[in-house]
Amino acid sequence: MIKKQSLSVQTLSSLAGAFDRMTGAASVGALTLAAALTPTLPALAQTQSGPLPPIRVEAPPEKPRAVAQAKPKPVASQARSASGAQKLPPIDVGGARRSARVAPVRSALVTGATVSSGSVGATSTGAGSAAFAAAVANVGRNPTDVHGYFAGRISTATKTNTPILDIPQSVTVLTRQQLDDRNSLALENALAYVPGVTVAQGERNRDQITIRGQNTTADFYIDGVRDDAEYYRDLYNIQAVEVLKGPSALIFGRGGGGGVVNRVTKKADGETINDLRFVTGSFGRKRVTADFGRAITDTIAVRLNALYEQSYGYRDFDKLERWGVNPALSWKPFENTFVLFNYEHFRDRRTVDRGVPSFGGFQFLGENIYPGYPLPTPRSAFFGVGNPSVRDVNYSRINMDRAALVIDHTTEFGLNIRNQLAWANYDKLYQNTFPDQTLGQLSQQLNPALNGLSPITITPVGVARLDGYLAPTPRRNIFNQTDLTYKFEMTPEIRHLLLVGTEFGNQWSFTGRDISRFNNPFNGPRRLTTPFWAPTVYAPVFFDNYFDTATRRWNTNLDIGSAYVQDQIEVTKYFDVLAGVRFDSFHMRFNDGITFENQSRLDNKWSPRFGLIFKPVEIVSFYGTYSRSFLPQSGDQFNQLPRSAASLAPQGFENIEFGFKAQLLPTLLFTGAIYQLNRSNQALTLTALTSVLANTRTQGAELGLTGNVTDEWQVSLGYGHQDARVVSTNSAFNPRQPFLTDVGKVNPSVPRNTFSYWNRYDLSSFVGGGPGVLGLGAGVIYASSFYPSLDNRVIIPGYARLDGALFVKVTENISGQLNIENLTGAYYYASAHNNNNIMPGAPRSAYVTVNARF
Repeated sequence: MIKKQSLSVQTLSSLAGAFDRMTGAASVGALTLAAALTPTLPALAQTQSGPLPPIRVEAPPEKPRAVAQAKPKPVASQARSASGAQKLPPIDVGGARRSARVAPVRSALVTGATVSSGSVGATSTGAGSAAFAAAVANVGRNPTDVHGYFAGRISTATKTNTPILDIPQSVTVLTRQQLDDRNSLALENALAYVPGVTVAQGERNRDQITIRGQNTTADFYIDGVRDDAEYYRDLYNIQAVEVLKGPSALIFGRGGGGGVVNRVTKKADGETINDLRFVTGSFGRKRVTADFGRAITDTIAVRLNALYEQSYGYRDFDKLERWGVNPALSWKPFENTFVLFNYEHFRDRRTVDRGVPSFGGFQFLGENIYPGYPLPTPRSAFFGVGNPSVRDVNYSRINMDRAALVIDHTTEFGLNIRNQLAWANYDKLYQNTFPDQTLGQLSQQLNPALNGLSPITITPVGVARLDGYLAPTPRRNIFNQTDLTYKFEMTPEIRHLLLVGTEFGNQWSFTGRDISRFNNPFNGPRRLTTPFWAPTVYAPVFFDNYFDTATRRWNTNLDIGSAYVQDQIEVTKYFDVLAGVRFDSFHMRFNDGITFENQSRLDNKWSPRFGLIFKPVEIVSFYGTYSRSFLPQSGDQFNQLPRSAASLAPQGFENIEFGFKAQLLPTLLFTGAIYQLNRSNQALTLTALTSVLANTRTQGAELGLTGNVTDEWQVSLGYGHQDARVVSTNSAFNPRQPFLTDVGKVNPSVPRNTFSYWNRYDLSSFVGGGPGVLGLGAGVIYASSFYPSLDNRVIIPGYARLDGALFVKVTENISGQLNIENLTGAYYYASAHNNNNIMPGAPRSAYVTVNARF
């Protein structure tokens, strides 16, 4: 207990700084204390004759276990360990210590509360309190310090709650408000506004993206756990979407060469929530979501999110029906222990529509003389077969069940132990018919037998060729992650946050493929042709061509064992170091059900990561980072291991990146990065049945601005520049096409420039209303032209799309919004899977959303 005595302003500041350094909390508390005492300072100063002697501050002694009293909690936005206060040894604070770096305004939900054990008027820590909600957010690794579009801290990049300023990596966080304001209902909609990310077509049965020139169908996660099955992901139960760019093998293991996308689920945080959301609009969209949550006891909170949607689309025969339910529970059985449980059942069935083919182009001796372009057709035209109906022949369905259990405990001496067990079963099947050949494409090559040129060949000009197959791709995953986190000091100037962890898992997959026969189930042709002005064919189709070479019956069983260590080191207030390494053992067993071939392969790989951060001032950081990752030759979906791949080394990723981050305002973050990403031993697809091993290089730069410019104006802006090319291949020289080379070709689905800008402005003051009564939103998405295939024979033109929104609040409990996409009605092509699966973008579309809270 410090006796009352006269204090100078300087001495009081020293005391506040000592308290701040001893507890590890932000200096916000000390500044608040100073502000509270300011009125008494003049009087106290009159009796002050000299400075105070040095002060030694020690942590309070441990309370006896028999006394059931709450222990102090750390401020949630500052705590690296989420589940409870850490017990610190006595610390001599005579030396200088680093102060809190940023002091943005924080909401009660984010920061939690500091609890005075046994004191009168102590803040509650039970379910339903701000402290409970903050602890659940940290244990669940949700973004914290969230204000509108701004997120100040995340856990996904390091597995510790870390300020984004202190992460040596390019990070984009899409908060819940951003998702709602833009009416982003699914992951593919949300990622359209992320710089450096291109949303690919995914054959219209799965999420597929390109990050920093690296195509992926598997680098998706839920709460930090792999979610790599092929399906479309809805956002009804998601609190935020985090996009981490560059290799992240230290945290996530294999893959993730260009980056990863992590969906953060809504947690049972004890807040009373009774929300309903209705969406309707263009193309018969009908969607309702529900979000209910509450504390049911002082230690247990529950939450339920649910979805149902039935919608149609701007393409002929397009239909979507999906529903999901996601109960969650949070339990605090002991003071420093939390248990989180989450279960989701999700179903999605939709029409599979792979778009339109391309037209034209001329290749001479292997050199592209002029390119082809998407076939000019009505944007609604469906190329495929529909007998007995288009929706019966062309569809994708997924039935997913997933459960996750997190147990988090912090010991009396400050060691945080966290274990997460996740199980998922994906029952996936799709079947489709689609165009597979460019119309009117010219080519000419040498003919050695004639000692000259062969005749020019041309594909049919007015005829589209259709192919088809059926593909069941079920998967079952189980993962267990254990993390030990401990914070300690070497000296007053050097502090460590050490993470040691393991991950074990098993993934079983089946990949089947049955090829189409048209007209006759016994000897009908595999492909069918139709005039391009009549793209939908009503001929019988049977998926029973079992003797075709493309037929598949692949079973894979994958065992994963990993261990990793990471150290986040604070070296004075100016430098941070992040260093770590991960070891992965990847054992895959493969069985071909047609040839009865059995193979296996074991890969043991080390993946290091090193980053250095320099902070000349508290709100600005500069960083440099180096990281490596790998991907076995079995590919993203590890669904094959033919002989050619069984003996090949894994693909490698190596990333060098330099960047900056500046917190221009308390809730406005400006970021930038330049990088070079090298990928080795990559299998690049040339045709449906052939590929080439290549080394590629992506060089690029990114800029981002996210947060609140003023209390009324929120922005999300991003620009990405990418140059992704093949630097070498194992292709053999072709004497018929002497100019043909893959070196220098541009990677598929990589626009040179992308730009997105969304902002919302609150106009309530102009109409005399409170915040949120009236608002406007406007946005633009731009992408330059790109190639859909490695041969670079077809170009997808660039485009710009303008969006808008109107927000109104009718009462405190009823609000609504109107979103209009593609305000100008531009005709554009949004994505592609290859030269002949190109998807036109949607026309002008309007959607009305009504939010009810009770």
